[in-house]
Amino acid sequence: MFNFTSYPRYKLLILTCLVEGIVLVVALIIARYYGLKLVPFTQNVFRDIVIGTLGAVVPLALFMLLLSEKADGIPLLGSLRSLIINDIKAIFSKAKLPDLCIISVFAGLAEELLFRGVIQVKLGIVGASIIFGLLHFLTPAYFIIATLMGFYLGILFQYYDSLLIPIQLHFIYDLGALIYLRYFFSVRP
Repeated sequence: MFNFTSYPRYKLLILTCLVEGIVLVVALIIARYYGLKLVPFTQNVFRDIVIGTLGAVVPLALFMLLLSEKADGIPLLGSLRSLIINDIKAIFSKAKLPDLCIISVFAGLAEELLFRGVIQVKLGIVGASIIFGLLHFLTPAYFIIATLMGFYLGILFQYYDSLLIPIQLHFIYDLGALIYLRYFFSVRP
């Protein structure tokens, strides 16, 4: 893919703010055009923060399993594991904890407003999940995983009628995965 061995943190933050800022603006423009109400995110803040946080546990466990050596022998997962270890880990190698928090908050907020708050409302869970997967396409396996994650987020959004749950879940998942990848995961020689 690319060589990110010396990717400066300020470039990562600028790129994230730019990309997620565009996603947020697109969500707000489309929501306004169709008269969709994105706020308030919820009627029950405490419940939805708890559900979103607990809902991130299983995807985080699966992410950690994906990075284990057991996943290396599985055809599609082996290539995804390699991409995460060799390229994505390098992108975040200079990031500090506040950077990971900013990136995770911005991604959770912007992407869930667009995918659940706008696209799912207009196209349904299937449409929003497939588009979510396509826009996260790094490998075929990652497309499948992102699409399934989109379904999971979409079902929670629809069942609880709360945007805060997928926003919180997305934020906690991204933050947990990035912290694990950046600070705790290392490849054994």
